Amino acid sequence: MSVGKLLSRIVGPSRYQKQEMRLSHQFKTSLLSLYDYSYGITSDPLTQFACFFSALIHDCDHFGVSNQRLIEEQHALVDMFGERSVAEQHSIDMAWQHLMTDKFDNFRNEVMPDMDTAKRFRQLVVNGVMATDIMDKGLKEARNKRWAITFADTVGDTLLEDETEVRNRKATIVIDHIIQASDVSHTMQHWHVYRKWNERLFLEMVKAFEEGRSAKHPVEFWYKGEIGFFDFYIIPLAKKLKECKVFGVSSAEYLDYAQKNRDEWVKRGEEAVTKMMSDLEFRKKITVEQDLSNPNRTPRRASRKQSLGNLVSPNELNEVPPELPESA
Repeated sequence: MSVGKLLSRIVGPSRYQKQEMRLSHQFKTSLLSLYDYSYGITSDPLTQFACFFSALIHDCDHFGVSNQRLIEEQHALVDMFGERSVAEQHSIDMAWQHLMTDKFDNFRNEVMPDMDTAKRFRQLVVNGVMATDIMDKGLKEARNKRWAITFADTVGDTLLEDETEVRNRKATIVIDHIIQASDVSHTMQHWHVYRKWNERLFLEMVKAFEEGRSAKHPVEFWYKGEIGFFDFYIIPLAKKLKECKVFGVSSAEYLDYAQKNRDEWVKRGEEAVTKMMSDLEFRKKITVEQDLSNPNRTPRRASRKQSLGNLVSPNELNEVPPELPESA
C-alpha cells in the first residue's frame, strides 16, 4: 500500500451525486463541490508529486535510532537542527541538497519552473516529511487541533474562516495522513506483509541495542509494544482515513486489516518474537562459521560515516497549510 495507491484511492462523489450537480442551477458552485471532495489534491499534480517525493525521502540517511537517542548521544545533527525532529530535518536537507545538484537541472525546471512553485513544493515536502515524526508532542498537538477544528464536531471555529483556508487545511490534514499511513502501511495489509516488515524493524532495533545505542533489547518489549502501537496509533489512524471521507470503501479495508493484524498479533506475537530471535541467532552462527572457514573473506563494511559539512540549513516547519490552486 504505497503512497501512490493511497492517492489513487481518493474518490469523488457518486454517479448520482454528480448528476445532481450537473442539474444544479448553480453550476459553478457544483463544480467547486466536485473539486472539494478531494480538497483539490487530485487536481494538483505538484501536490501529488510532493506526496510521492516526501514518502521517498522521509527516511533518507536514517541512522537506525530514534530522535531521542540522537539527542541523548549529543549527535552532531542535534547541533545543526536542535532537539526537534532531528532525523526528519536531516532527511529533508540531504534529499533537497541532492535535488539541487546539476544533474537534476532539467527535472527541477519541469517541476519547479518559478520561485513561487519551488517554495510551495518545498513547503509541501517539509510538511509531509515532518508528519512522519509521530513522537514530537508539539507537532502531534498541532495536528490533533487541526483535525478537531476541521473534521470533528467542533465546527464553530471554521464559520468565520475563508473557504479556501478551510480547504487548504483539509488538504494538509489528508496529505499528513496519506504520508503517515504510507509510512506504516505494512500494518494495514495482509498478515504476511505486516510480519515481513515488522521483523526488519525488529532487527534494526536489535542492531541498535548490540551497538550500545538502545537501553533495552527489543525482545523485552516487542510483543506488548506492538499491541500498544496498534491500539494507540495504527487503528486510530485507520479510523481517521475513514472519517476524512476521501478514500471511499478503501478506508474500511485499511481499518479491517489493522484490526485483524492486531488480533492475530495478540494470538501469535510471542511466538513470532521467539522465531525472529531464533532465526537471527541461526544467521549469526552461519556467518561466524563462514568467517572461520574462510579467514581471507572480506568482512562486511561498517556503516559509512556521514559528512555533515555541506548540508543546507533547515527550514522551519510552516504552520500555514500550503495553498492549492483554484479549480478550473
